[in-house]
Amino acid sequence: MKRKKFYPALALLVAAFFLITGCWHRVSRPAPQENGKIKIYTTMYPLYDFAAKIAGDMAVVEKVVPAGVEAHDFEPSPKLVAGIYEADVFVYLGGSIDPWAEKLAEQLLKEGVTVVKAGEGLFQEEFHGDEENVSEENGHHLDPHVWLDPVLAKTMAERIAGAIAAKDGENAAYYRKNLEELKKRLDDLDEKYRNSLLPAKKRDFVVNHAAFGYLARRYNLNQIAISGLSPQQEPSPKKLAELSKLCKEKDIRYIMVEAASSSKLADVLARETGTKVLVLHPLENLTEEDMKAGKDYFSIMLENLENLKKALNE
Repeated sequence: MKRKKFYPALALLVAAFFLITGCWHRVSRPAPQENGKIKIYTTMYPLYDFAAKIAGDMAVVEKVVPAGVEAHDFEPSPKLVAGIYEADVFVYLGGSIDPWAEKLAEQLLKEGVTVVKAGEGLFQEEFHGDEENVSEENGHHLDPHVWLDPVLAKTMAERIAGAIAAKDGENAAYYRKNLEELKKRLDDLDEKYRNSLLPAKKRDFVVNHAAFGYLARRYNLNQIAISGLSPQQEPSPKKLAELSKLCKEKDIRYIMVEAASSSKLADVLARETGTKVLVLHPLENLTEEDMKAGKDYFSIMLENLENLKKALNE
């Protein structure tokens, strides 16, 4: 196979530009290429979408967690892990949503794979003040859902682009151009959210999964969660009674549920309070139907925005 020529000066310049983020690691292994393209593995959907938009036609991008599979519960098979060792770049979030990737990343580095921990330094604590949703560490959890804040998503995109450009120096300018286009789209998304949500009549919204803390902080909203950071956590009858009372006090007319998760608990709460149910997608993963329909990070974030506007203004 004919290898592409490598331009060390250009690669060094681009690497220096992106090193301000400091969250990717590289050792000097030549990049094995597939059809002349480097291969990138990502753990979860938002990372895949950002990497694919940055890589364009110049790299092969694969997502480890299959479509429709719950990201919190996923564990890769030995066969899948073996395939990841053939990657040139491995992108994972870090934190509680892909903990298996942390151990794998250490081994991949030893094999010369460029590793990107896209969420490093971005996580903040999320506190749930009831006994059913607290950890042994004073009830504090590190919330992994940073991609739902378009401003933090820009930082993640920069880290991914820096690693790809450093690995494939010949196409570094192409990756940087795609990054700038992606950042502009994220800026536009942030502006739409600001213009729509900052003037909203209400600041409180109820969700079945506490995935929207970063989004709420960015746009001065208050997330009220039925469950904790994991969608599998179930609230007690006492918690449901408290939420029912709160919905009535704050005139909350909609319960927000995930597209891919059961809305049974939300349906119960909706019946008790006379509210309706709307979808608020956490974008941890997409279904095959979503992918075939051409949905992506931006289309779903805009759908989320429309539903938030409805919930906060009626």
